[in-house]
Amino acid sequence: MRKNNLLLIKQAMLIPVFAFYNIFIGLFVSGYSVTSQHISELALEAEFFAYSHRLADILIGLSMCLFAFACFSTAKAKFTFVTMFSFGMTWIFAGIFILHNPLHDIYGLTNILIVVPVVFALEMRDFYTSKKFQDFSILVTLVHVMFFWFFNYGFMPVEYKGITQRVWVAITLVWYGVAAYQMYIAANKQRQPTLNSARLL
Repeated sequence: MRKNNLLLIKQAMLIPVFAFYNIFIGLFVSGYSVTSQHISELALEAEFFAYSHRLADILIGLSMCLFAFACFSTAKAKFTFVTMFSFGMTWIFAGIFILHNPLHDIYGLTNILIVVPVVFALEMRDFYTSKKFQDFSILVTLVHVMFFWFFNYGFMPVEYKGITQRVWVAITLVWYGVAAYQMYIAANKQRQPTLNSARLL
């Protein structure tokens, strides 16, 4: 694997870090409830919290897009690229456009997150080594389906929408970190025989 691709994969491991910043920053905002308010509502709070939250969204989106390029360059995974890049763009738009603007989630394009894990698991199966990761990816896809079902039909208590959204975001973005880590481990295993041969020479 080329060094540039390896760097693009490594940077994707930071996605959960930015995610947890957005998940927990609300605990420090006076008058804001992490229990009953969506994460996007942080953009309406005091400047520091609003702009740092939006910057984190943009960084998450950029990182996803770069990871998508790495997947395409490594495996010519066109469906992984399209779905992952599209979802990354929704995060960038979420950071630029605040809540209630239809461009905040690009007119519902965020729904594409449902298929990202299972498409990745199928197209990139030669570039990760864990069977458990494949099962994890399928499970995350099923979790997305369940959450959409629960939200759309009112099964989620409105008064706890902040918590349920944060749990959902954590599951979604931790998956990205795990996916990048799995690819990084597999790439290092592939490089090791080459490195050993170079030392012998």
